[in-house]
Amino acid sequence: MSVRLFGTTFTTASAEEVIATAAALPHSRPRLVVTANVDHIVILSENAAFRKAYDGAAVRTLDGMPLVWLARLGGERNVRRITGHELIAAALAMPQPAGRRVFLMSSRDVVGARVAASFVEAGLPAEAVRVATPPFGFETDEACSSRLAAEIRAHGTTLLIMGVGAPKSEIWVDRYGADLGNPVTLAIGEALNVAAGLVPRAPVLMQRLGLEWFFRFLHAPRRLFPRYFLRSWRFLKIAAASRGRQTLDSALGRHSRDAAWLLHPGTKPES
Repeated sequence: MSVRLFGTTFTTASAEEVIATAAALPHSRPRLVVTANVDHIVILSENAAFRKAYDGAAVRTLDGMPLVWLARLGGERNVRRITGHELIAAALAMPQPAGRRVFLMSSRDVVGARVAASFVEAGLPAEAVRVATPPFGFETDEACSSRLAAEIRAHGTTLLIMGVGAPKSEIWVDRYGADLGNPVTLAIGEALNVAAGLVPRAPVLMQRLGLEWFFRFLHAPRRLFPRYFLRSWRFLKIAAASRGRQTLDSALGRHSRDAAWLLHPGTKPES
């Protein structure tokens, strides 16, 4: 099943089904899986490169509870929240598929090492799992990015897990897709740190009440204050304007031939 929000399609399948669906698609390029939350929607309203990556994604899931609630307000009843946590848990489930080769891009060496060990414990041979911790700003360093893409391809990667945050993960995969081979690619950000056991996840009740963001804020207030208390308020305007409209462009009175997302004021549709 799927649901339409903001002029695009999100799956309501389980995490296991999401990975299987992506794996079954033609192997012509990386099959990117993105997990939409409130912050993603705000960034999508401003960042053309992020919109392009989202438009080209193989599968999109609803990560944030406000998006699930918005879909339910639109009449959808069987809407499922699938976060990066569920995706990495599904990827780590036993038994591991024959021939799987995993490449982890993490923000810290210890994160990659711990999650790599978890894949080995789940049944993969050690040589089937590689880890890279790219330097800060790698996404704008063409030489560094090209070397990293070549390493991913040379490994024969079938499952690429991006834990370096949005929007850089999604944009980087879209930009260097032709050089990466054709792995299923999970852009899961902070969930990789949680899977490594270095960052706690919110209690289940807070998750169900849509308060997981607040739990995260309490553990990293300086880093997350701008996201949750400055940027995210713009989502309310976007959500209100999108009700009953096919796209954010039409919701805010903009007219674009191609864009499915709101264009930042002052920009023009790409021809």
